Amino acid sequence: MSKKILIVGSGFMGTSIALALDQKDICCVEEDHEYQRILKNKSIYDEVFSSYGSVSGAYDLIIICTRQAEALRSILYFCERFPESLVTDISSSKNFLVNQELPKNFISSHPICGSHKVGPDNAEAGLLKDKEVIILNHTGNNDTEDLKDFWHSLGANTSEMTLDEHDIHYAYLSHFPHFFSFLYKEILEEEGIDYQKYSGDSMKEILRLAKADRDLWNEIFSDNKANLDMLKEKIKKKLL
Repeated sequence: MSKKILIVGSGFMGTSIALALDQKDICCVEEDHEYQRILKNKSIYDEVFSSYGSVSGAYDLIIICTRQAEALRSILYFCERFPESLVTDISSSKNFLVNQELPKNFISSHPICGSHKVGPDNAEAGLLKDKEVIILNHTGNNDTEDLKDFWHSLGANTSEMTLDEHDIHYAYLSHFPHFFSFLYKEILEEEGIDYQKYSGDSMKEILRLAKADRDLWNEIFSDNKANLDMLKEKIKKKLL
């Protein structure tokens, strides 16, 4: 049986999830006027709510796909307003959830996929196929299997981690590589080196990460700063 789903934030990730769902009963909340305009010309969602307060109806699953800085506010708001709904997020770091009294109807997720592209126009229906989704049940919620089944229905695989395990793993696997790419690109530009003309494919792959949304990644770097600082110290010792 299909579930009624609310996606909070209809950007690249939120709309990619919506496109992957072979069902109706999908609504979204989108406060950005440009994204609202784009969605008017598409038939992805049954209804697009322009503000949190305008959301109506009942939902089995609510997926928070907002920017990292807004995620906690969104989680707490929708957990309280829809206590019968299972609520999850897709944030790339989880330190902002540590030491929070999180509602019992919340389980965190992290789909290990994405793109430097942004917005609903660039969404990809097959984005989650064969990708891993990390499940982080910090609240003792009994609906972990239901959430796993949801991600499996989109073609993804699932694993479980604690919040601390997750942020250590992804400092190594994702956050530091992005940090290095942004920093390296800045250094090349400061030195006046034409990396676009003279670099080979391997260099271009390293710098590809720097095409991502810098503001979004700065939020992630800030949230997982402790683990990034630890990793930077380990790298310094290896270089000496």
